[in-house]
Amino acid sequence: PAKTQETALSALLAQTEEVSVPLDSLIKSPLNVRTVPYSAESVSELADSIKGVGLLQNLVVHALPGDRYGVAAGGRRLAALNMLAERDIIQADWPVRVKIIPQELATAASMTENGHRRDMHPAEQIAGFRAMAQEGKTPAQIGDLLGYSPRHVQRMLKLADLAPVILDALAEDRITTEHCQALALENDTARQVQVFEAACQSGWGGKPDVRVIRNLITESEVAVKDNTKFRFVGADAFSPDELRTDLFSDDGDGYVDRVALDAALLEKLQVVAESLREAEGWEWCAGRMEPVGECREDAGTYRCLPEPEAVLTEAEEERLNELMTRYDALENQCEESDLLEAEMKLMRCMAKVRAWTPEIRAGSGVVVSWRYGNVCVQRGVQLRSEDDATDDADRTEQVQEKASVEEISLPLLTKMSSERTLAVQAALMQQPDKSLTLLAWTLCLNVFGSGAYSKPAQISLECKHYSLTSDAPSGKEGAAFMALMAEKARLAALLPEGWSRDMTTFLSLSQEVLLSLLSFCTACSIHGVQTRECGHTSRSPLDT
Repeated sequence: PAKTQETALSALLAQTEEVSVPLDSLIKSPLNVRTVPYSAESVSELADSIKGVGLLQNLVVHALPGDRYGVAAGGRRLAALNMLAERDIIQADWPVRVKIIPQELATAASMTENGHRRDMHPAEQIAGFRAMAQEGKTPAQIGDLLGYSPRHVQRMLKLADLAPVILDALAEDRITTEHCQALALENDTARQVQVFEAACQSGWGGKPDVRVIRNLITESEVAVKDNTKFRFVGADAFSPDELRTDLFSDDGDGYVDRVALDAALLEKLQVVAESLREAEGWEWCAGRMEPVGECREDAGTYRCLPEPEAVLTEAEEERLNELMTRYDALENQCEESDLLEAEMKLMRCMAKVRAWTPEIRAGSGVVVSWRYGNVCVQRGVQLRSEDDATDDADRTEQVQEKASVEEISLPLLTKMSSERTLAVQAALMQQPDKSLTLLAWTLCLNVFGSGAYSKPAQISLECKHYSLTSDAPSGKEGAAFMALMAEKARLAALLPEGWSRDMTTFLSLSQEVLLSLLSFCTACSIHGVQTRECGHTSRSPLDT
């Protein structure tokens, strides 16, 4: 965008006196950045205006050999004057008011003239910036001279490096600057043309789609914006060839080679694993892309020991209670609450690490991997020996069963687990004692487990009958769902009038009805649909 303050060129023009030169000594300057022809209508209108009131503004020219002058600013006025001469309205040597500037400022004058008088075509602006850069001017100097920011100049110079056929398409309005910005992600001009032609062939009516261009260029790469892997590894881990910067993004967007990113991530995970092994005294360590799981390969190689119960020292318990009291006194999340949470989390983590005895650490390892956008640390991982096969026959059977689940297609997995969820809901609905047990157990997880202090008295229930019946093969015609709906209708008839607005109406209900309501609601909260992420099937909550 143009600056409002007076530029260096404007100051020079203000100090330069006007002189008159013959019309027939004026030609369009070879340094004039205007490449798009003026419309005949606009030239004719300007000629009529000059005929009526005269030439109101001077032309800006620079000297050429042979007593001639090149018009750097005022090309439309020159065309209108020549039209008047052709109509014999003025003479060929008609005196024209001009300001003569040094040749090295001719391009800048043309840029200013076209940029300020009417919207300059992007192709002309690109050519003008390129010409000034070839004169040895830096982006900052060009920007100061013309009233543009250095970043804007840098972006235009980046587009100036595009293949000529692409710039021709821009000048002919077959593509826009947005297309050019996407193509500028690729530095190789031959590849630019290849992508451009491919996008044109796939586009509607031969017009390329910007998203197609971007995807073709970055098909083997991933975006770095909001990429947790890239944020963890850092830009310094990559060579310039592995990073692709988007100069036209204001948010630091760019792309990185997918293979290079995973390699850098694995290397850093190994570094973290080495530091934990040395600091905590484990026998061995490993950095890997995925956590140690229960699949066939991992089950035959590793054994994950159960995590020992963390025990806080008396001093730590006192400190933790103090922190929790201060935390509970805060009404809103703030910098202090974040610091308190961080300290409490660190204390619990240190207690967990300390719970692993030196004997266990001496015969076990620590595995550092990547899971759900964060570093995953698994301590107490042991390498299996050949003798473990006999001792772990039961576990192997479970692993094989787990592996068979992995072989099921995701749509079938969703259908089967949805059907199972509805069946468990219907069965639990008929057993109030077990529903209450499950409800109490669930609430105790929040009350007596870690982290409850940060969410006081927040109890929620989510009923997902719509998605369950959509995914389950039996749908709304299944026996389980029909039984649930029948019970829902029965209980709805027992609810007091206005119950949703007044909790005290429930005081009139008998214990039997309350138990039935609790049982039904608890049953409806059951959710056992399994998913699959990163090639691993989630464990069903129904197996808890």
